[in-house]
Amino acid sequence: MGAAERVRSLMEILRRDRVLHINAAARELGVAPSTAHRLAQTLLLRGYAVQRPDRSYGPGPMLPPDSVDTVWTRLRSHWRPALEAISGATAETVHLIVRDGDSVVFLDSVLPKRALEVGSRAGIRMPAERNSGGKALLARLPTASMQSLYAGRHDVGTDALQESLAAVRRRGFGISVAEYERGITAIGVPVRDADLVPVAIAVSGPSLRFDRSRAVAALPVLQRVVEQA
Repeated sequence: MGAAERVRSLMEILRRDRVLHINAAARELGVAPSTAHRLAQTLLLRGYAVQRPDRSYGPGPMLPPDSVDTVWTRLRSHWRPALEAISGATAETVHLIVRDGDSVVFLDSVLPKRALEVGSRAGIRMPAERNSGGKALLARLPTASMQSLYAGRHDVGTDALQESLAAVRRRGFGISVAEYERGITAIGVPVRDADLVPVAIAVSGPSLRFDRSRAVAALPVLQRVVEQA
């Protein structure tokens, strides 16, 4: 069995069980746990899986609808009109984002009809602390939860992050200027969701056109549409 066939087998396990444990998957595929882990990382990077706090894997936003968690499917359906409205009003790309531990996963993106635009990020995972929507979601966490979340992250200064998130909390939005992707500026706000899922909506654009001042100027449109959704 080649690598592609093994990846498809892992996807079938996710469809069947809605959860993937590395050791169990390794036994089922007849491979070493390290091989199963590499294959699972492929699913993760492509958006077919998300990693849970217990290190297991669940269905990701790019897995076919019949195998994705129903909450995620509902989120995309519910918030799509809002994404389209915001994109139409700002003429920039708009994203639906969920927090998964210390990362964020992009569930959906709506692109404007412009020659220069930020492409879709659907299915992509990014560090929450380097993403505008991720900052907005992290700012809602209690201090103890933040410290626990970043306890093993030696690449992040938790004191500096807490100070930064305090400013996000006061403003009510997160902003990112080339923090994860060069040449991209984004602004994001948290939204209230019926299933209590940590969700944010962000507007992003090329920094040459969509700089910090233009991002802040787009905030009233973003907030108004979110409140009405």
